[in-house]
Amino acid sequence: FDHYMFIAPTSKPEELTVPQGYILGPLLEDHAEAIAPQWAEDVGVPDLIMKDLNLVSIVGANITERPCFGIFTESDPNTPIAWLCIYSAGSIGMLHVKEGHRGKGLGRILVRHCLKVIQDTHGMECRSHACCQKFNAASRNLLFSEGWELQPVNYKKLYFRTPGQS
Repeated sequence: FDHYMFIAPTSKPEELTVPQGYILGPLLEDHAEAIAPQWAEDVGVPDLIMKDLNLVSIVGANITERPCFGIFTESDPNTPIAWLCIYSAGSIGMLHVKEGHRGKGLGRILVRHCLKVIQDTHGMECRSHACCQKFNAASRNLLFSEGWELQPVNYKKLYFRTPGQS
């Protein structure tokens, strides 16, 4: 398995201010056209498979069904330059910050914002989780620095057992 699994801290994250020139806001279904190909590239899905899987529709459905957030520039408030989605069961994924905007804390702002939304919605006891590719040192280091804990690959069996299942 080429991913690390992380579980969120139980403490409430401190809000961060978005740097000048940027705007934090919700993603819209239209943003899926730009996000899906980048997500496919980030996780190594070839273009042909991306089209076969109809990832634009999958990403669009996630955006419309769950809270997903982006960071936009004030000069182009319609095109996200960074994003993070909340999935079912309170997990987060698809974190991406475009080149030229990295190193400004935008990923950290999105991780904290999404964790706060999850905790506000599901309570502080909700332990959000994230999956991070092993080669993605930037995301891995971000999660560690935010207090997320590395979990065994089969962590879902530990936390999400079906009643009566051992």
